[in-house]
Amino acid sequence: MICYQFCFTYLSLSLLYLKAGKVSKITKQAFAAAGKHFNGNGPFGKPHRIDDHPEDACRHPPHVSSSISETVATLNVSATVYSTNEQITITWTSVSTVCHDDFIAIYFAEIPLTAACDYYDYEVVNKTQGSMSWQMINLRRPLEFRYYSRDHTCLGNYTFLAKSPVIQPRNYNEPTHIHLAYSDRIDQMFVSYLTNSSQYIPQCQYGLNPSSLNFRQNGTTTTYTASDMCEGKANTWGSRAFIDPGYMHTILLENLHPSTTYYYRVGTDEHGWSPINSFTNRPADKNEAVYMIAYGDMGLAP
Repeated sequence: MICYQFCFTYLSLSLLYLKAGKVSKITKQAFAAAGKHFNGNGPFGKPHRIDDHPEDACRHPPHVSSSISETVATLNVSATVYSTNEQITITWTSVSTVCHDDFIAIYFAEIPLTAACDYYDYEVVNKTQGSMSWQMINLRRPLEFRYYSRDHTCLGNYTFLAKSPVIQPRNYNEPTHIHLAYSDRIDQMFVSYLTNSSQYIPQCQYGLNPSSLNFRQNGTTTTYTASDMCEGKANTWGSRAFIDPGYMHTILLENLHPSTTYYYRVGTDEHGWSPINSFTNRPADKNEAVYMIAYGDMGLAP
């Protein structure tokens, strides 16, 4: 059995290549995205403050009143299908009494309504609030938004108030989590990405012009499961424990020219392709200055 020391999510180390002290456009976007979610504790980037989260109620079961009304209100959503990074807006009719830790959360659709605390991420509802937006990430599962409110002058269990229609990815096999990694040779670059399937051989199309990706390279696929993990929640399947990571595909590009910009996309004809991205290969001159930024998993996505 392979025991992964870094549990829960696909841990990556990314290196951004900066030349002549100038930060590329893609690097600026990366910094902007990191800054936007820097204070967010949730995988969807939702800001969670210690004084308004549902964790206190969730520590003391039962978490939800035992009776679930057969009449369920609806959370309206702007879309029921999505791609990664698309926004979904939720709207509802404001309730008369809102507790400081009432919340709307996102759940795997199969989670029972009585499991209020088995959310994937949440946002606290404020008084008079009637809408919120979520920037989606592809979890490769059917999802629901649900609204829970505290009983008994905000000191009791949670009461289930409303839920959205089921929402799901536009493409369950959308290529996501695209990463680059240097090899030990200047003319090589590893490209990796993630999908929901190992049915087809992963591919990378690349070239010197975004309109002419005339090179193609195949790759390999691997995955891991809860039994491969070390201990604790990582050994248990669940929305707040081990989550199916999907399949990780790795492709080695070779015979690359130094200091040359390449354009590429990953995927398959059967399951679809990623947007076209780019990278600039390393210089051949070992004396040329190279600046790198190294960062690990920021916990913003699964």
